[in-house]
This record gives sequence, C-alpha cells and structure tokens, in this order.
Amino acid sequence: MISAHTQTLAILGDPIEHSLTPRIQNAAWRALGEDSHFVNVAFRVSPSQLATAVFGARALGFLGLMVTIPHKEAVLSLCDELHSSAQLLGAANLLHFRDDGKIVGHSSDGWAMLQSLREENVEVTGRNITILGGGGAARSLALTLAGANVKSLTILNRTIERAQTIAAEVEKHGVAARAAALERETLAQVCENADLLINTTSVGMTPDVAATPVSQHLLNPNCAVYDIVYNPLETRLLREARASGARGVDGLGMLIYTNVYAARVCANREISAQVMRAEAMRAFGERIKNKG
Repeated sequence: MISAHTQTLAILGDPIEHSLTPRIQNAAWRALGEDSHFVNVAFRVSPSQLATAVFGARALGFLGLMVTIPHKEAVLSLCDELHSSAQLLGAANLLHFRDDGKIVGHSSDGWAMLQSLREENVEVTGRNITILGGGGAARSLALTLAGANVKSLTILNRTIERAQTIAAEVEKHGVAARAAALERETLAQVCENADLLINTTSVGMTPDVAATPVSQHLLNPNCAVYDIVYNPLETRLLREARASGARGVDGLGMLIYTNVYAARVCANREISAQVMRAEAMRAFGERIKNKG
C-alpha cells in the first residue's frame, strides 16, 4: 500500500504508455510482502522537458529513473558520473540518485541480455555470434558481447556503413568482427556457421507479425536464436527457429532483467524475475482477450 514511507522508482519515455515496466515491477515489489515500500510509475516526458523532469525527480526524493526511447543518450549530459557500462555504450537507461545527491548513469541492456541468455542456458563465451541490425540496440549488445569473450561477431544490416561502424568498435576490444549487408546470400553463409543469431531489428514486431528477417530454411538447429522483440512474445523468427530444432529466446527476459538491475542499484533490493515474467504473461493474455 502506498504511504508516506513509499519510495519511488520511475520510468521516463516518449511515448511511454505501452511500457510493461510499472506493471511487472510493481508485481515484484508486492511479492516482497510487508517489507516492501517501493513503487514504480511511468511518466511521458518530451525531450524539451527532460532536464526539468530529471532534476525534479531528484528534488522529490525519487530513488532513480529508468530511461527509454528517445532519452538514452540525452540523459548523459545530466549525469554527474557515468558507470563503466554507460561509458562503454555512450547511453544510459538508468539514472541512480545517490545519497550524496549525485546522478549516476548506468546502461543495463547488455547485462540484461547476458542474464536472459544464461537463464536459457545459451553460452556466449568462445562462440561465433551474428547480430541483425545496425541501430543502438545492435551496438549496445555487440559491445557487451565483445567484453564477454566471444570468438567472433558478424554484424548484418541493410545499410552496411552502420554495420561497419559497429564492427570497427568491436575490433578495438580485441574481438574479430566483420560487417556485411543484410541479404539472403549473406544470411545463408552466416547462419551455417553461427552459434547464436540475435535479431535487433523491428522485423516481426506487432503489427507486422507475419514478417521475419530470416527464412526458415536458413535456420540452423545448432544455432540458438535470440529475438529482442517481445511483442509478440513469440515472433515468427522464434517460432520457426524452434520448429527447426533450434533454441529460441524471447525478448521479455531483457526487459525483466533491466528491472532487476534497477531495483538492485537504486533500492538495494532483489526482485523476482519469475514474478515479473508471470505478470507480463498475464498482461499479454489480457491484451489478446480484449482484442477478441
């Protein structure tokens, strides 16, 4: 129950109405029982009001702010310090308001990815990994994987220049990397040799659920497939990967573990990934029922 003792951890974005974070995180806080005096709320904040919102939240005694599109890079200039994760990736998805009044920026997307993969027993160390896409998510995951002792990284993107930029950054960390155009011929080559295929594109996301970035006949049963999309939870890519005998990992785990990270850093509490997944599944079920 919210009281004068309740402490707040919020999420900012524009738009933000679609976010599952308040629902799943608050379910996890409730699961802690009487010892929990925390709440997560969402605020739609335009870029022009970002600084006002961040400093206002600090003044109001918030524990911190989770940050999503389009603010992940813009918040860096509002931080007093940057955690090594934010320094590496040049973006932050969490602002921790420390007791000394300083704002510390963190990036948990890469950590959340690794936790999600470990949960599904997908190993990255010493593996050949292919990433589809050349945007911010692709860069974030590529640089995280470069620090996780992977064997090689291949970046495929329709605009090859963006893939080349990411590959060059990866190579600075001592990991073999190459870039190529996201085309059928290239996919056929890399899918045959990859141990893990990661889709960071929006192909297959609602409402375009019939689309897939990779034809089923190209999927390798020995290559795990990770799709960061979680709406729908099982994309066509994941469905066809599983039908081909490959291990498929959905994008919900990445969302869940960014919440675990935020609670750990800002509230010094461990919240349940299992509780959050169950609550997310209930939310998805309600959406399907309402559409029906």
